[in-house]
Amino acid sequence: MMIWLKKCLYAEKEKQIVPFYLTMFYWRKFSEKTNKSQEISIKDINIYIIQRIIILLFKWILFEILYRWLTNNIPEIPEGIYPVRIFNWITKGIPALTTFLLFYYAVTTFFVTIMLSLGYDLFLIINGIFLRYLITLKDEKSILFFEKQHMKHIKEWCISMMYDTNHMFRYPYLSTSPRDLWSFRWQLFLNESFKELAYLPARNLFINRSKNFRDAIGVLAAFTMSAILHEYLIFVLFNKFSFDNFFFFTSHGIILVIWESIFGSIKENEERSFKRIFLRWSMMMMIILFTLPGFVEPFVRHPRWVASSVFSSYTRDPSLNFNFSKFFKL
Repeated sequence: MMIWLKKCLYAEKEKQIVPFYLTMFYWRKFSEKTNKSQEISIKDINIYIIQRIIILLFKWILFEILYRWLTNNIPEIPEGIYPVRIFNWITKGIPALTTFLLFYYAVTTFFVTIMLSLGYDLFLIINGIFLRYLITLKDEKSILFFEKQHMKHIKEWCISMMYDTNHMFRYPYLSTSPRDLWSFRWQLFLNESFKELAYLPARNLFINRSKNFRDAIGVLAAFTMSAILHEYLIFVLFNKFSFDNFFFFTSHGIILVIWESIFGSIKENEERSFKRIFLRWSMMMMIILFTLPGFVEPFVRHPRWVASSVFSSYTRDPSLNFNFSKFFKL
């Protein structure tokens, strides 16, 4: 909505103000097809819907299995937020976490990925069913307050949503760089918003500086905005303060800037080498695992899950809740 309002504000002519629904899902690819509405048949849509239903059922079963395991194997979480525990580990040699705790956080992150993608997959199925209905309509027919030209745009949008749009979560565990993770594989729904509302404004403040410096400032601004948004989300959900997510996202912003300054100049043919890809993937996995507690712990500490299972329910031990009085203890 903010992106659409910005386009309306700076539009020089009324015809430049496009409908709001055409600005949604900015991570879509530009299709090379022409007359797509004439190329897609009811049979194609039926096959697509069946495929998405199968994928949805598979993810749902996996979701239930992971939910059951996670709720039955809740570990004891060390006191204090993760950045403070890292400081204690460096200065006093006190372990910040255990091997099982790290494994538990990794499984939890995979579980969250499945949980968030389920809603998107369900939307794709609904989109396919709606598109199937639109294709059966005559071109001159309108629905509710949508005129003929509106119906054409909506039909094209639904087709693009099905065939040209990347999934919100494109195998984030296969990321080979911070940019690959945050720009192409994780929560792409918010990518354009952070770019429009944080990256570009911060970058433009230093228009007279070098490109690398401006890009770095923009990246740090976008990740800081994401960190604040997640901290606000945690406070709204759990009514508690936690700076773990702030540490996680700002750390990844700094890591992205450093990574790009080191590896950004490597040629494409060198990047496609299997050894380089595997090395980068290994490095990225170590970075993710090291920072992962900052992302997961605020949610795991809470006595109830954000998600709910159809077959399972449980009550969390209140003793595992976050103790704010011990927040600043070193």
